[in-house]
Amino acid sequence: MLRISKKADYAVFLLGCFAREGAFPGGSAATSVVSAHEVARLAGLNKSVVANLLKIFAKEGMLESVRGLNGGYRLTREPLQVTLGQILTAIDGPFQLVECVRDSHRLGSSLAGSSLKSSQGHQCSLISFCPSKNPMRVVHDRIERILNELTLSEMCGLTACPTTPLFALNTHR
Repeated sequence: MLRISKKADYAVFLLGCFAREGAFPGGSAATSVVSAHEVARLAGLNKSVVANLLKIFAKEGMLESVRGLNGGYRLTREPLQVTLGQILTAIDGPFQLVECVRDSHRLGSSLAGSSLKSSQGHQCSLISFCPSKNPMRVVHDRIERILNELTLSEMCGLTACPTTPLFALNTHR
């Protein structure tokens, strides 16, 4: 079944700490920072695990690092501008439901009539006539859309999640 990694789960929680503290532009504590030590204590995680995740987010431009005695981190954008997809991609790389779907997005229409070979050396001899390729692309695209629409603000309960259905059900046949 589909699962996000434990590391990505921790990452969402950690960024949520910054959002709930208001440590972001326009937040209630926009000029404040939250220390890695404090976040580790709140999360009940090893400080080195937290520090490594925070460094990844700083490198990706999602967190700003402030050095010094009262140093720490703060979000560089409002939680409404940070998506679950961005968080997961920063930690685990791009979403990939099945290998051929992601690679077909990357490679475009050059796949027609040829076998697929990814950067990992995967080769699928079924790609040119696979009956599940297009349905899996639909599933992939819908999940990816949800990941890219769900914001950190919604996940932290700072704003309400949309009440409209994400997918309109097609009742006409």
